[in-house]
Amino acid sequence: MARDDRLETILTLVRERGGRVTTPRRAIVQALLAADDHVTADDLAEAVQWAYPDVHQSTVYRTLETLTELGVIDHVHLGHGPAVYHFTDQAHHHLVCQDCGRVVQLPLSVLRPLQAKVDREYDFDLDATHFALAGHCSTCRHRQDTP
Repeated sequence: MARDDRLETILTLVRERGGRVTTPRRAIVQALLAADDHVTADDLAEAVQWAYPDVHQSTVYRTLETLTELGVIDHVHLGHGPAVYHFTDQAHHHLVCQDCGRVVQLPLSVLRPLQAKVDREYDFDLDATHFALAGHCSTCRHRQDTP
């Protein structure tokens, strides 16, 4: 779906759920669509404020909360830094290196067997998309192995 089509689809959903489509909200959604990867609220605020200096950071946070409640975006914690946001139609799991911070995106299918086992054996519905799985990437692991 083209970026303009996605923008209008998201804004229509906001309207249908009783929300107003304001210039700041439109700008925030446009900034989300323009982001190449995961983006923080601060990154979005900076991008939006470049074009609309009067848009407050609190407006960005409220809009992100609204879009999360609508199921348009989700956030994930990739370690000790701020949460990052991405569209739910691009859902995936995350691995994050504890040394260099490298993030690897995993397809949902990779952890499905584990989720099924946890559900079956522990009667627990595991949602592994909200937090990253921490470890060490191959580069950092090899660096540790070298004296």
